[in-house]
Amino acid sequence: MSTHHISYADLSGIENKFSRLREDVREVAADVNHIGREQSQMKSQLEQLIDDFAEFVDADRKQKALQLAETRVGVLSQQLQTEYGYYAEIRRLAVGMLQGVDVGVLSDDTLRASTEEVMMKAPGYWLAPVLVALAAWIRQDQTTMQRALAEALRRDDYKTTLFLVLVMRRLGRREASLQWLQRYFRHQDPRHLDREFVTLLEGIATGLFPPAARQLMQDHLRQWLNQLTEGGGFVEKQRRKWDEFMEATAGMVGPAATTYPQLSEHATNWAELNLGYNRAHVHELMRQHFDNITSGAHDFSTSLKTQLDETLSRLVSNFDDEELPLRHEVHLNQLIVRNEGDKAAAQAQLAAQDGLFDQQVDLLQLLTNALFDSELAGTTRVTQALALSVSQSWILEAHGTFTARARQQVPAQAQLALDGWQGQSADGQNETALLDSQSSHYAAIMQTELAKVAAPVGRFVGAGVLAAFGIWAASNGGGLALLGAVCIILAGVLGYTGWTAFTKTKQQVRDAVNERHRRAHEVLRGCLAELVDFRRDYNRRDVQAADLQQLLANITPESFSSKTYETSRALA
Repeated sequence: MSTHHISYADLSGIENKFSRLREDVREVAADVNHIGREQSQMKSQLEQLIDDFAEFVDADRKQKALQLAETRVGVLSQQLQTEYGYYAEIRRLAVGMLQGVDVGVLSDDTLRASTEEVMMKAPGYWLAPVLVALAAWIRQDQTTMQRALAEALRRDDYKTTLFLVLVMRRLGRREASLQWLQRYFRHQDPRHLDREFVTLLEGIATGLFPPAARQLMQDHLRQWLNQLTEGGGFVEKQRRKWDEFMEATAGMVGPAATTYPQLSEHATNWAELNLGYNRAHVHELMRQHFDNITSGAHDFSTSLKTQLDETLSRLVSNFDDEELPLRHEVHLNQLIVRNEGDKAAAQAQLAAQDGLFDQQVDLLQLLTNALFDSELAGTTRVTQALALSVSQSWILEAHGTFTARARQQVPAQAQLALDGWQGQSADGQNETALLDSQSSHYAAIMQTELAKVAAPVGRFVGAGVLAAFGIWAASNGGGLALLGAVCIILAGVLGYTGWTAFTKTKQQVRDAVNERHRRAHEVLRGCLAELVDFRRDYNRRDVQAADLQQLLANITPESFSSKTYETSRALA
């Protein structure tokens, strides 16, 4: 009996050690699985944190740039008012003086007092002595007129001459107008035209001058265009300008991520897709821009006298050269505000508009400026129409280059990445193949994750040993029979609980992977549906390139009003 008791004690110790070993192995396996899941989760969270931080930094940078730009717009505008505010008063006085002379309500004393005062307050501004000369001419004071005119020509021969060209024409002094016009053209270099030249172009293009003036201008313009297009890279420069303008216009369209949220999140080449999408939208924007010019170019219902008033008003209202650097800074900061703090986009737009603030430009650049932004260039649709008829060929070439590059660079495939799976689709039509590929991906994940679930081998071995001992003890009968029965029962419980825990863990893994699989399928279907809409919208936008090409190709001088026909034909 004592021998049996000793054997029983020894087996109990072995069983306890087996139990502890099994528990330790199970805990280690569980810890390993837990650590693996936490590591994967931590990696995803870290990547998301990096993306969120980058977005935060970018948003913060834009917000600070926006606030600074808003502040600088106010400060610079105030500086303009402080330094050049009186120039604006003189410009208003000039407009009022011309209108007052028309209706004859200004006395000689009023004219004299007003004009002499501006001479003292604006010692370097060309318009001040011009007004003195004009007032002296009206009251027939030849001596004062000659002295004031000489001073005006000394300060700015170019602008003074242009002003008098328009005033003489307004007052019906045709011979004097032509003489000043001839003087004006003698000073011109087609490679270095002052901004005010566009004012004269406006006047002649709208028929405000007699035929002799138009012929004089046509002769000079024809000669200048021949000079510029024969060499020097002037035409190529304008092609590049138009190409840059179209690229900058694409940058103004804005991101399409809000329209395609899932595609933008899971397409690794979304930046390229979005750029192609925005470039395709440029065709419609450019067509609207040129439609606005061509449809309005013939609509001149105002009288010639009113048009002359507008032309003279633009001449005396345009910013002086001294103001341009500050105006340039104000415009840059206004673009930053308009782009919600995106300095890169603002600078790209400003670069595309480069030349609008130049004090001197060549004739081709002047025409390009008129088409880029008529308000900043100081032109109306009349000059825009003229510029379009002249610039048509290089706009067509630039648009063709832009379109070819845009189509070449837009990705043919959307590269998708979801939960470790990668695939690609051109237009969403290969949904079945991608879903099958994704299913294979998750089948592999399932196999890998299930392989990580360790079977309770120690428990099964312990249960087997315990069951074998129980069978041996029960077969010997006597007092060992009861012990054997207990061991067999314990072995069954041990094996059953081990197997149950094992199968439960595997089922949990299956459920988790299947849920990931299900969600990934939903996201993939959403991405492909958005890709279908994206391609449809892209194609709808891209096909308008042909419409724009046709619009430009059909532009002829005859497209515009009879008032601009002869000048347009000469330019073309």
